Formats: sequence, C-alpha cells, structure tokens
Amino acid sequence: MRQHYLFFFIVAALLAGGCSSRDKNFTLRGTIEHMPKHIVYLEELSINNNIVTVDSAHSDANGSFEMSGHSTEPGLYRIRFQGDQFILLSMDKGTTKITGDWNNLTDYKVIGSASSASLQGFLGHIRSSLKDFNTLSIVIDSMRARGNDSMLQKANADLETMNFKLTRFVEQYSDTTAYLPNAIFAVSMLNAATETEYLKTFTQSLLTRFPNSAVAKEFVAKINEVAAPSSNSNAGGSNIIGSPAPEIDLPTPSGKNISLSSLKGKYVLVDFWASWCGPCRAENPNVVAAFQKYKAKNFTILGVSLDNDKAKWQQAIKDDNLMWHQVSDLQGWESAAARTYGVQSIPSNFLVDPDGKIIATNLRGSSLDAALGEALK
Repeated sequence: MRQHYLFFFIVAALLAGGCSSRDKNFTLRGTIEHMPKHIVYLEELSINNNIVTVDSAHSDANGSFEMSGHSTEPGLYRIRFQGDQFILLSMDKGTTKITGDWNNLTDYKVIGSASSASLQGFLGHIRSSLKDFNTLSIVIDSMRARGNDSMLQKANADLETMNFKLTRFVEQYSDTTAYLPNAIFAVSMLNAATETEYLKTFTQSLLTRFPNSAVAKEFVAKINEVAAPSSNSNAGGSNIIGSPAPEIDLPTPSGKNISLSSLKGKYVLVDFWASWCGPCRAENPNVVAAFQKYKAKNFTILGVSLDNDKAKWQQAIKDDNLMWHQVSDLQGWESAAARTYGVQSIPSNFLVDPDGKIIATNLRGSSLDAALGEALK
C-alpha cells in the first residue's frame, strides 16, 4: 500500500442517491443513555464525497430519537451527534434500532440491520489494528532515539507484517461481504495507485456480485479512473530499461535545488522513499551499505522523499544515516517526481547510467549490491 500504515488511507466514500422528504422507506430509532439533549443528524455519505443531511431530530431526556429517509439502494449513513461524534451505519429499507452509552459510543448495539452489524465488526477490527500500529510506532521511535539498530530492523519488519495482514483483511472483507455499501467502504481504505492489480479483480467481481446496482457501476467507473496508470506508469516494468531517465529538479532540506541531470557522468540510484514508510526504513541499511561500498567508484544516490512533514523527513535522514543527496517537494504521493516516474509503491528505485539512461529498477538487498557490482566492475 502507498502508506504502509494503512490509514493511512482514502476513505473516499460511498454511496450516492438522492434523499426526499416524501415516500420515506427506512426508519432509524436510537436510545443513547446519558446523552445530553441536543439535535441529532442523519447524514448520507455519497460516492462524490458529499455529505447530505437526510433528517434530524431532537433527542429527549432519555437520549431517544427517531429519524427516517428514502433510498433507492442500500447506502452508507452516519448519525452525527453533538461534538462531531459519529456512528456509521449501512442501511436499506426497514427499521434499524441503535442503543448505546454516551460515554462509550463505539460500543453501540444495532438491531434490524445485518449490514450495519457487519460494518461495526469490520470497524472494530480496524480500530484494534490501529492501536497496535500506534504502539509499535512509539516503540520504533524510541529505538531510533537510542540507536538500537538491531532491534529497530526487527521492529520495522514486524510493522511491515502487520501492514500486510491488515491489507489482506480489508481485501478479504471487501471481496466477501454481502453488502454493497460495506464493500465500497472497505475497499476505499486501500490506495488505488498501489493496489491496482487487486482493484482490477475487485471491480470486476463487484459488478458480478451486484449486477443491477447503479451505485456499483458508478463506483467502478470512478475507481478505474483513479487507478488508471498514467502514460509514465510503466516505471516498474522492463520496457523502461534503456529509456532516458526523466529529469528531477527538487529542493534539498536546506532549500537548494538539485537536479538529476547535474549528476550526469555518474551511476545514480534514484531512490524513492519516505520517513513514514516502514519497508523503506527497513531497506535503508542495505542502501547505506551499497553507498559506502561503491561511492568511490563513480556512484551516488539521489533520494526522493514522499514526505509531507519536513521535520520528520530530516530526522529520518539523520537517524538512518542517509548521507547522499536528498530532495523532496513535500507533496507526499502528489510528488511531481513520483508521478513522472510512475511510482506506485515505495521503496522504489531506478539505476541510471552515466549517459542518463535507466539500466535497472527496483533493486533491493543483495540484488542492489549485485547490480552495482556488475555495472561498476
């Protein structure tokens, strides 16, 4: 995935469909104990990222309220409470009942909506995983501060494994849930640019699973548009080998621009990475070793960071001992260089020869050492 902690994530959302004050065909009844009296809103989350207020109600002294709406297809909704607290629901026709406690809104109970109950279970797993990610990230930061390199590598590997398992969980839920809003919500957590192959399979399956759904067709059209590779997106394939390396001209941490063309005459490893990317940080010791081994043999590295936070970028350069040219426009996945090179996941790299042509891509570990040894012998 693009961000290796998943939430990293696009929750672009979800289902379209107008709402009308007439012919309302679903009802929501709720009782939230200890809730102060206030206006409660029922909102629909649309596939175009619009939030539409469907209905509202004043809660009574017991924390009870009732709202209703109209939908031509199952949709994703949320109950919005005072203080911007939410309960996410997947709703169709009929009556849904929600009960809970104001002091612990995540532990609500839902009756009359199997799709909402399924979505609640999915979100519970996601919340638990995020807590684990956060805990391990704190541990990793502590190890970096202490310079504990051996344990740091193991912790980064654990982080990558956690991310892999969570990604697979989201994909499996997206593929198997019987509820269209839930499938769209779950798959929207994945990054379209890095999960291209999976999304191709998913969108084909979605139309088979929900053949009569206009929402499914609209979502597939949008996800295909987002996931469609640009004309430069063959960067990871063999057909880029031998092509001129596109120019990169970006600022260093000090603000001075460095261009790839200024390094012409050397072998240059264009290395795309980011401080937040666990696999990148785990791979950095191999890149450092290669730099130390070959830097006296007409070889250098141009690190291109997909960071947004300059301080974290600079700290990662220091912590990982990345003593070569580093540049970034601090635009994350909107980086101009990443788009030009068609980078869809990181770490990703391109070995450029002294004439400015790409001679190898995506070299890691021993493969990087072997490629450099062959090129520079």
